[in-house]
Amino acid sequence: MSDRSIQIQHEQTVSDRFSKSMTIACFAGSFVHLFLSIFYFTIEVPEMFIYAVMTFFLFLLWRQLFKNKWIEIPFILGSLNSFTGIILANYFIGWESNFNIYFIILVSSLFLYTGWKFWKKILYLISVFSLYLLLYFLLSNHHPKYTINSEVLSYLSLVNTLSAVLILLLILLSFSSSIIKMQEKLENKNRDLNRKAKELDISLNKEKELGQLKTSFVSTASHQFRTPLSIIQSNTELLEMFVTSHKIEDLEGLNKITGRIQVAISTMTDLMDDVLKLGVLTSGNVPYRPLNLDLVVFCERLTNDFNLIQKDGRTIDIFITGEPYKVMLDPKLLSHTLNNLINNAFKYSISKDNPQLRLQFEEKKVIISIIDYGVGIPEEEQAHLFEPFFRANNVTDIKGTGLGLSIAKEYVNINKGTIIAKSEIGAGSCFEITFKANAPMDIIPE
Repeated sequence: MSDRSIQIQHEQTVSDRFSKSMTIACFAGSFVHLFLSIFYFTIEVPEMFIYAVMTFFLFLLWRQLFKNKWIEIPFILGSLNSFTGIILANYFIGWESNFNIYFIILVSSLFLYTGWKFWKKILYLISVFSLYLLLYFLLSNHHPKYTINSEVLSYLSLVNTLSAVLILLLILLSFSSSIIKMQEKLENKNRDLNRKAKELDISLNKEKELGQLKTSFVSTASHQFRTPLSIIQSNTELLEMFVTSHKIEDLEGLNKITGRIQVAISTMTDLMDDVLKLGVLTSGNVPYRPLNLDLVVFCERLTNDFNLIQKDGRTIDIFITGEPYKVMLDPKLLSHTLNNLINNAFKYSISKDNPQLRLQFEEKKVIISIIDYGVGIPEEEQAHLFEPFFRANNVTDIKGTGLGLSIAKEYVNINKGTIIAKSEIGAGSCFEITFKANAPMDIIPE
């Protein structure tokens, strides 16, 4: 929205607020003049009676104009009508009737509307002040046309004072309630804007991440695919040479060639599998089906499966601290996460001590830690650890796609958990996954 549009909207709001206040003031003014018409008829002042009856209908007209968002015309006409009534009241009834109190309403109403131009405000104030001074010098000592009992005049003065104060209070209350409603609308709009801003920020971040992912994929895939494709091509040419030279009896050489081709194909397959997984994750289409999971049993089964397939004889040791309890988690997502982290723990700590899986049960959370004593991650590169296609400089000679940790993190996020990494070069790495505990806790008996 442009600045001009905002200004127009603000002016319209102020105009609506003022119109509502003047509508109420006109209604109160018409009621006052209805009462005054009865009073003038009772004390037999026909000129003022006619004026009060006419003004009763005129104020209803001004009220209708204000309701239709007219500002200047009903305000000026209503002011002139009030000036006329003050002059007539002082002339026919006397200065003691205190009709001059209505000057306060006129001046106060002027300042409630900020849409008046400066010169209009000054002109209006000068006119009101001049008229008041003129009335004072001409009519303050004037003998009224009708002689009214002094006690009646004192009551009339009191009624005029109370009426003016009441009308002024009604205007201010109406104006104040309009301000409160406007503030509520602004607060609601602010809340909506904040909500939309957050949604937009999330969308922009996702778009940014997708953009970075696409850029990384193009640059990395071109490099990652080029290597295995070159291997496949060169070894295919060697295979062709074997066939054309009739060296089929060299089975060992043939096996080496086919082995290289199989490894290259496997590398490409792994990369494509990881890219497809990450694509599904970033699209938000991964189902989340939590179960009340026994983490101890789950992790023991998972580590046993890993221990059976390790060619170097190493195993992953499991340690449990705290009183075990069940946690609401999606076992499939958790399995993907832990498989990735445990596989990395073995891969990056060859010929080192056994990796560890630690389960730490606390009152409000459970922490799953995967620890290895391998090569570690350089400190300056740890901030990029969970970014797609990122690989630390010290592990480029170890097979990998650079997508495993980013995929693992996405699985953890879907499972409503958090993951952090701690690492030291040459000492190993620790990946901590934290999940909130269920309430109430489901304690597993020993």
